[in-house]
Amino acid sequence: MNSTSETDPKSRKRPLDKPWLPWGGAPTARDLFCWYAVWLVFAYSFAMWPLKPWLIGSDPVLLAALTGTPSSMTVAGAFARVGEASIVTALIAGVLGKMKFVWVFWLAGRLWGGNVVKLLAGTPPEGAVRRSRSILAREKPASRRIIAGAVVLSPLPLIPATLAFASAGWVGMGLPLFLLLDLIGVAVWAGLFTTLGYTIGQPAVELAETITDHAVWVSLTVIAGVFLAQVAMSIRAGRNRS
Repeated sequence: MNSTSETDPKSRKRPLDKPWLPWGGAPTARDLFCWYAVWLVFAYSFAMWPLKPWLIGSDPVLLAALTGTPSSMTVAGAFARVGEASIVTALIAGVLGKMKFVWVFWLAGRLWGGNVVKLLAGTPPEGAVRRSRSILAREKPASRRIIAGAVVLSPLPLIPATLAFASAGWVGMGLPLFLLLDLIGVAVWAGLFTTLGYTIGQPAVELAETITDHAVWVSLTVIAGVFLAQVAMSIRAGRNRS
């Protein structure tokens, strides 16, 4: 005869009822949507790596919109200098590329609070990034001023952007204000690199076109590098567990 725990569907533990997951208990539809969106963002970022060498010298404006990387913004500005793109379009593409997924992490923070901040923080590295992560990844959220400043400064390499975005949702910052703060920082960042490329001009265009001419080998090198990095991380993790 089956026990109550075997016959009652509510008492059965489903695959996504794991204690380490940020929601706790059975996830709602919004939990699942946001969870898979977060992973899709990470998968998208990895998928873009092999494409960068192909687009950097052929359509850097599109690449800037797809990735929002400093190199793509710089080359887009250089293409604008030689008349192959619009400087305004290049700037907008850079802003769009940098901001297009930030709402996902804001929503994660809004839904799961400190749980997702800790999950995103993981094991912090050494140095200044570790200190900035420790400010954001605490039992209680940082002050709204610190989080607002982190959102504005999120394009900087030493700022853990995903933690800043999730923390903004955690403290209840509204989406319009969050996007405005991020836009301020991203617009300055994109303007800096687009202007740099516009100043450099033809030499940057020629370098980008050379990279695209050898895109096959560059892409294979990138893929091999990512694979070797993952293997090295797995080996290190195995040694730490032993």
